[in-house]
Amino acid sequence: MNICKLTHYGIFDTRRAFAGKKRTTGRVVPEYEIEFFTTATGKAVVNQQTYDIDAGALLCAKPGQVRMSVFDFRCFYLHIQFDGDSPYRTLLDSLPDFYRIIDRAVYGKLFEDLIRHLLSEGYHPESDYVNAKLLELFYYLRRDAQRNRNYLEHFQRRNQSNPAIPAAVEWIRKNYHRELTLAEMAGVTGYSPNYFHHIFTSVMGKTPQQYLLELRIRRAKYLLAQSEKSLSEIAYECGFSSQAYFTEQFKKFTYTTPGQYRKQSMEKYQP
Repeated sequence: MNICKLTHYGIFDTRRAFAGKKRTTGRVVPEYEIEFFTTATGKAVVNQQTYDIDAGALLCAKPGQVRMSVFDFRCFYLHIQFDGDSPYRTLLDSLPDFYRIIDRAVYGKLFEDLIRHLLSEGYHPESDYVNAKLLELFYYLRRDAQRNRNYLEHFQRRNQSNPAIPAAVEWIRKNYHRELTLAEMAGVTGYSPNYFHHIFTSVMGKTPQQYLLELRIRRAKYLLAQSEKSLSEIAYECGFSSQAYFTEQFKKFTYTTPGQYRKQSMEKYQP
């Protein structure tokens, strides 16, 4: 199976690659270029549209576009070519050039796993692992396309920077371990709870409560697989009011209990 062809990939750090310089010159993009920013204070310019880069943002430049960058930033990058017609080419063509609202944890882990594998094992077009990761990436890009268009519609078309939802997302990520109310989450933005709920759902494609639960479950899955903490310790560390409630929600979300998930994880990585 060959999903596409990777022509370049890696980790790009402008401080090392362009020491002492402030920006690149404009250039025509020869192929699809996807960049996931891990640290950033710079700007990306695509077809004369300027985007403020922040950590967790994603850029998807298309062939024929003109782009340049203002430093500094660090990112994972993939340069992609397609042979003939491909639904994934159509997907990338349909995407916004710049994503300011994406699930940082999901994309970050995906890019890190893929790039680390490529750098250590090299690129083999027929690699099942590489193609599986590329399919996963394309799945998430397709899944999140509408919420990113919603972001552009709500904020960028007003020609103003509105960091309310990114600020709320970041605040939730830092406080998911304790009990959070809708009013608290809305208070970060200055919106009323009802309006915050509407805007957040429109932009993120899920309610604030759903996003919070997914964040807690994802953290719990990591702790179950990577630590020896008890189920009750994990429950409270992830913001659940009790072990019983944790088990109930975890089973609804994953169709298995925390104990079963831990056992499966241990068996999976058993030498």
